[in-house]
This record gives sequence, C-alpha cells and structure tokens, in this order.
Amino acid sequence: MITLSLDRIGHRYGHTEVFRNITLSIERGTILGCIGQNGSGKSTLLRIIAGLLFPTFGRVTLTYDKQSSSNPSWLRSKSGYCAPPITLYEELTIAEQLAFHCACRSLPVTSDRIETMLDESGLARYRKTRIGELSSGIGQRLKLLLAFVGNPPLIILDEPSTNLDTAGIETLHTWIVHSASSAIIIIATNISTELAWCTHMFDVERGRFSHVVMSDWARADHE
Repeated sequence: MITLSLDRIGHRYGHTEVFRNITLSIERGTILGCIGQNGSGKSTLLRIIAGLLFPTFGRVTLTYDKQSSSNPSWLRSKSGYCAPPITLYEELTIAEQLAFHCACRSLPVTSDRIETMLDESGLARYRKTRIGELSSGIGQRLKLLLAFVGNPPLIILDEPSTNLDTAGIETLHTWIVHSASSAIIIIATNISTELAWCTHMFDVERGRFSHVVMSDWARADHE
C-alpha cells in the first residue's frame, strides 16, 4: 500500500501567506495534476511533499511498505523529484551522474535497467558527454531520468516538459504510464497535454480537489 496524506498544510514566506489548510489523501495509481497561476504555490507545495521544505503548518505523511512517517528525510528518500531549479554536476558525464545518484540513494537498480532507460530517453549516445556540454532539452531528459530511476513510490514533477521536444514528451508520458501502477505521481503544470495524463486535479489557489478530466474541470469554471 502507498498512500500520501496532507493534513492542513499551510505555508508562509515571512508575512506572505502562500496557501493554507490544504488537506487531501491519495493512493497508489493516482496521477495528481496541481494547477494554479504563477506564484500560487505549486512549486512550494511540491517541495513540501518531497521533504525539501518544512511547511509552516500541518503535516505530510507517506505510507509505504508497511511504514508510515512524516519525517522529511523519509519523504526525500522515497521521492523521485524533478524541478527547473535542480542543478547537476556539470563536470560529470551522464554515466557518472547516474552512477553517483544511484550510489547516494542506495538504489537497487540493475545495469540493464539503466541501459534501457538511457535508450528510452535518447541519452545513450550522450553517456560520455559532460553535463555542462548538454543542451537544455537533453539536460531535462537527464533530470527526469534521475526522478524515475529506481521506481520510487512517490514521483514529483514540477513543469516536467520544460525544454523537451516531441520525442522527449512522448518518453515522459511513457514513463508516467509505466510508473503509475506502482507509485503516486504529482505533476505541477498548467499545460493541457500534461493535465490530460492526470487522474485527479488539485487547484492550489482555490483548494479544489477533484477526480475529473480536464475538459470537465474547465467547463465547470465557465458555468
């Protein structure tokens, strides 16, 4: 069983309130799309869920493999996270970054699985290229690969198709579909293509949570 619960989450930066009283519970198989205007707190909420930021109020609890905890280190250890601000080690090659990432997180990933994901992502031919020499699109593919490698139970993607071409977006969709049966996936986006992949929606500004397709959500806003 994999469940994620947010209990009355709220956050402030100084005297500025970003959001308040976010309460929801989702389980394995959920692909949650978080929507909202720029500055509404989507990225902040994802960082809190990933254990990278302490909420001002409330608690995030992840249950996985018969264990349940709200400790940020637990959340970090069980999350695959991809977001625009993430920086990689520019002096490393793609192969070195992958090996370092898996070693740091003690991921039980076989070399065959890594090779498969390198092929799927179109990164195999760049394996010996230093990260500082990569284009922004290839760098984004690598960030996504690092989020999915090891099959984490919680996958958190902030604007995941940033800088991706059509092939990269198709690969991202494939990985999401393959991972959805064994994980909870959260995507912060306002892009209709990505939202069409989601099973649930959460509007950070309005605090609205729903199990509806995006077209129904948009139609309701205009009624």
